[in-house]
Amino acid sequence: MSAGAAIDGGVRLAWADPAEFDRARALHLLDGPERARAADTADPAARDRFLLGRMLLRDLAARLGAVRPEEVVVVARCERCGGDHGRPRVHWPDASGSPPSVSLASCSALVIAALAPSGIAVGVDVERPRAARSREAETDRRAAVVQLLGGSRRTAIRRWVRAEAVLKADGRGLRVEPASVVFGRDRAHVPDRPARYRLTDLRIDGCLVSVALARPPVRL
Repeated sequence: MSAGAAIDGGVRLAWADPAEFDRARALHLLDGPERARAADTADPAARDRFLLGRMLLRDLAARLGAVRPEEVVVVARCERCGGDHGRPRVHWPDASGSPPSVSLASCSALVIAALAPSGIAVGVDVERPRAARSREAETDRRAAVVQLLGGSRRTAIRRWVRAEAVLKADGRGLRVEPASVVFGRDRAHVPDRPARYRLTDLRIDGCLVSVALARPPVRL
């Protein structure tokens, strides 16, 4: 069963536990390439997170566009290699104007999707604190960020989640060093870009969630 909420900026969220969702419905909603990707995913937990994420995106977009979830198309393309693991985008037949901005994040206990109106960049990230603590040294990048941010582990994990949300909204993801993100109380920016992001922090089912959103800069 999924749940949802609306936050500032017209952003809509939907989330669910990847251990408790309708897999048959998710598979029904997927198109051919998505089913092939799911079939090629050897790890059952990763496969479930993928299925659930695609279903949540379709449900959010369907509500916005007043269409059936089956009519929503989700595409993803990596800007670096052209693979299908890039940032997702959604569209549907007869949609007018630019499509909404969407973002996905997952951990072992939660998959969450965010959708923002056209023209508003959005990024979302999630971590389960206990799992994050046990994995904080799984990569040199994560270990370096935790060490650099200092403070308590919980504070470092929250900062990491915020940074990833910002970099997803930025569009470059972890091609940009997370430690380079500059934070204010509830604001953030990436030094080489003009966008300014507003941050919303949530705790959902014991998981730390951050949402970053920014409108394009006004050109004079």
